[in-house]
Amino acid sequence: MFTLTLLRFSPLPKESHLVAVLIGVLAYIVDSFAMPGSAAADSFATAVVAAVCWYVYKVFDGMTYDGAETALGTVAGLFLSVVICIGYFML
Repeated sequence: MFTLTLLRFSPLPKESHLVAVLIGVLAYIVDSFAMPGSAAADSFATAVVAAVCWYVYKVFDGMTYDGAETALGTVAGLFLSVVICIGYFML
């Protein structure tokens, strides 16, 4: 029987935070060069969304069920990251 008590998310390593900051900085730079007339706040918002997508992916990537890693976690993380990005860019 499937119970949620066996479903676990692994803690994020410290390197993951560094990668999130790096992705955010790169997203800011790319957004500011792609749209030079836009405000800095718009580029900052893009950087935040990129970092959030990274965190969502990493949290779901480490999902385990009864101690074994599941491929469903990686797929769910990618799907949610894409949905977040589509939602941000469609608004």
